[in-house]
This record gives sequence, C-alpha cells and structure tokens, in this order.
Amino acid sequence: MKKKLLILLSVVAFGFSTQSTAKAGGVYEGVAPGSSILGARIGLVNMVGANVTYDYALARVWKGTFTIGGTVGYMWEGGSTKYIGGMKDKWNWNKLDFKVRTTYRLNVVVPEWEVYAGVGLGGGVCLYNHKATGGGFPTDMKAESSYGFFSGAFILGTSYNFTQNIGVNLEFDFGNWEQAWVNLGVNFKF
Repeated sequence: MKKKLLILLSVVAFGFSTQSTAKAGGVYEGVAPGSSILGARIGLVNMVGANVTYDYALARVWKGTFTIGGTVGYMWEGGSTKYIGGMKDKWNWNKLDFKVRTTYRLNVVVPEWEVYAGVGLGGGVCLYNHKATGGGFPTDMKAESSYGFFSGAFILGTSYNFTQNIGVNLEFDFGNWEQAWVNLGVNFKF
C-alpha cells in the first residue's frame, strides 16, 4: 500500500509543471481568501484508513491565512487470534468520523512550502463485530455492537506545492483516538 502511495505521489509530482508559486519580489502569498483546498490522505499510524478534507480560505492575517472546513474519515481496525484447543477469534472495528476544522496556514519558509496548525471537533459512529468459532463450543459465538463518539484533534501539518494547484501533504492529528494520527496524501487548490 505504501508503494502505491509513493508511485501516486511521484506521478502527481512529475506529471505537472513545476511552476513556482512565488510572486515578484519573492513574496509567497499562500492561499488567497475565497480559495479552496481539497485533500485526500491515507492514515499511516494507529489505524488503517483514509480521510478527505476540505478547507475554505477566509482571510489573510499577518503572513498566513485562516481556513474553515471539514473532514470525513473512514478507519478500519481488526485482527484474529487462534488459541490452544482450536478456538479462533476474529474481530473488527469500522469507524466513520466527521469533523469541522479550522487552520491557520503560515507561508514564510520556502515559497512552495506551508506549515499549518488548527483544531477539529466532531463525532462519528463505530460498528464492532466479533466472532469466535471452534474450541469445543457447539455453535459459533457472534457479537455486534455500535456506538457514537465525540471526536476532537489538534492539527499540525505541512504541504509542499509542486504547482500552484497541486501538492503533497503530511498531517498529524493529535488527540484523535478514532482516526489515524499520521496522514499522508495530496492537496488540490482551486
């Protein structure tokens, strides 16, 4: 899966022009108010899954831009165990997460590179399945449950833009127990 992601990022990076986003005089203006950023990421740490983010640029303040938007994420976690006596145990969690988020994108390091921080608040639903078979039991044991949850995160991320509209993104979601903590993906600005 990591190889496929690296291949995708390489194709995006080299398939498009590498025009600079710097303006005359070397000043990078970053995301203009009224612009949108759509991100697609794969979770790398904590759980397997993916999320999609949308950020709308509200206003420039100092050397950065405030954005507001949202995240929709799907995560899967599961496993199985085989015990002495032939009993097999399988379980999985399916989690769907929705968050409203806001970020401040700072544009001061390298013209094509921006760093951002923010917060996200929301909730979601989790579906749990558990099945035990064998081990001398006359029938299979099954358990299913679902629950809702509150979700929040402190967001820290960075993006490197290959063109004015396309870039790669690394995002850390601290405190978000129901989603991946480290996410890698692509951003599209329009």
